[in-house]
Amino acid sequence: MGKAVRAFLHGVIRGVESPSDTFVVNRYRYPHASEQEAMRKDWKRVGGDIKGAMNRAENDVKAAA
Repeated sequence: MGKAVRAFLHGVIRGVESPSDTFVVNRYRYPHASEQEAMRKDWKRVGGDIKGAMNRAENDVKAAA
């Protein structure tokens, strides 16, 4: 079996099993326990940035009035 055929079959097998990867929770030792924890912390940080920008904009509008 040639390299191209072997690579093709490997790709097909990976493609068939890829939906099962959706339900796998990857665990990391550092800096986060899981991908979900990392995403949660990212969203908290982004939310804090958005809230801070909204507060600054509100203060600017109040100062201009």
